[in-house]
Amino acid sequence: MKDLILGGLTSEKGTRAIEVNGVTIGGKDIILIGGPCAVESSIQMSQSADTVKKAGGKILRGGVFKPRTSPYSFQGLGKEGLNYLVQAAKEQGLLCVTEVIDAPSLELVVDEIDIIQIGARNMQNFELLKLAGKINKPIILKRGLSATIEEWLLAAEYILSAGNSQVILCERGIRTYEPSTRNTLDLSAVGVAKELSHLPIIVDPSHAAGRRDLIASLSKAALAAGADGLLIEMHPNPAEAVSDGPQSLHPEEFIQLARELDVVAESVNRVFSCGGQEEGDTLESLRAKIDRIDQTIIERLATRMKIVSKVADQKRLDRVKDINREKEVIQRLVNLGNDLKLPSELVKMIYPLIFEFSVQSQIKRKLVEEKERDLPNVCPLVSK
Repeated sequence: MKDLILGGLTSEKGTRAIEVNGVTIGGKDIILIGGPCAVESSIQMSQSADTVKKAGGKILRGGVFKPRTSPYSFQGLGKEGLNYLVQAAKEQGLLCVTEVIDAPSLELVVDEIDIIQIGARNMQNFELLKLAGKINKPIILKRGLSATIEEWLLAAEYILSAGNSQVILCERGIRTYEPSTRNTLDLSAVGVAKELSHLPIIVDPSHAAGRRDLIASLSKAALAAGADGLLIEMHPNPAEAVSDGPQSLHPEEFIQLARELDVVAESVNRVFSCGGQEEGDTLESLRAKIDRIDQTIIERLATRMKIVSKVADQKRLDRVKDINREKEVIQRLVNLGNDLKLPSELVKMIYPLIFEFSVQSQIKRKLVEEKERDLPNVCPLVSK
């Protein structure tokens, strides 16, 4: 893949974050992009934007130009749809993204849209890629239906080499022999693309699955694999959608999924800055958020105590309490808390109690073990 060096794909180590009007893609935060496959009406987009906002999403998506497999399928509303999309995003303070299919569509949307999408069917439309390389807007480049990772990255190279460094890769599934899903989501592509390039990468589980019942599991797997964001289709009424209704989440499903992704992001040391802003951060929603965090704290503390019991098995009774280790751990946690803007007094108050309780539980466990060893080995008589 040495040709990939030409446009600078491999010139940096790690992901180069792309900042778009206050939203960073490729940083510690994982970004949620949501909305319908196709823009249909002003009301539909207003409702979609409201749902994306409640879920904590940052970017509203909606297709105004639709390159469809059949010439008889809905092709998009064009300029009218663009107006609906932009207006709905502005109402909720969201960024917006839509797909372009040729030079005229690019010219139409470039001054209105925050992020330009080049779809799977146009991944190797090299003239369009060159035009995208000449504008100063972030470009989401979807992987082609049957494209190799190398072909995908070389397509990105066209944009980069033309002068636009703001390229975001999007894995959306590839065509395989498996008919159970619309496409096969290639999550290995996330890791490979990050290894070979510095470009952020997002995942579109909707087009991969083609069915809404798989969206949640594929989204969680994408975050675990290292995706920097998710592009998920959601419709106010999927049953009436003119495009891709079966793979579009209902609004309540979209919001619930955003809530569930927090834990996955935390497990890979990322932040999924979604799922906690429903109802405009009301007192009730904030309390619900605290309740979920408290539950996580208790679950983690229970896991810690189980490990403490195992540690006791490795210690002698007169070596249970280790004052030097306690001081070392508390200082490390204080430093970590300082980095996270957590008051050191809180850490110093909580952790000595945890340590003392852990020590006492270990001592009790060791005393029980010694008592059991000292008991005479008496075999009770068995009477018939």
